[in-house]
Amino acid sequence: MTIINACWLFIKSYFSKLYAVYFIRWQISTVVMMPFMYVLDSMGLPVIPNLIIAQTIGSIIFFRLDKLIFNFFDSIKKRKHGSTD
Repeated sequence: MTIINACWLFIKSYFSKLYAVYFIRWQISTVVMMPFMYVLDSMGLPVIPNLIIAQTIGSIIFFRLDKLIFNFFDSIKKRKHGSTD
């Protein structure tokens, strides 16, 4: 496999419904975490601790949502391939 083919396969893997849903979810998480970062910034917290705290809050909020997204797409994939687990 040439490097060009490998790069194309990598790029092509992003053209999927799963990636589109994940991309939208990622953009929503940015908007959701902005208020936390704004409050922490207004309290004078430096950028790095601010980011770590905001990411922690975001991971708590979006853990369940990510699980739902990926479980939903796994169930579709299983139905499509006829698996019955």
